[in-house]
Amino acid sequence: MFSKGDLLKFNSHGTELFRFVTGSIGIVASSGKVLYEYDYYGMDEPTQYIVYDIIVCGQLYNDIPKEFLDRITQDEKNIE
Repeated sequence: MFSKGDLLKFNSHGTELFRFVTGSIGIVASSGKVLYEYDYYGMDEPTQYIVYDIIVCGQLYNDIPKEFLDRITQDEKNIE
């Protein structure tokens, strides 16, 4: 889980994603929120995501799922 104010250091995937804003780090700007996705064509239960707002180079990005942040950030043990 991330907390508001946490620093995110991006791995190569995250750096490539934010290359146009030259971002290699970001800040978590909100605490986690629960977001539901409903599929009216088959699933009875909604899919649940924990999402965060992040700031990269002064640009705010809203509702980024935790699973996605896990894929584009380095593990804490790898941050020097």
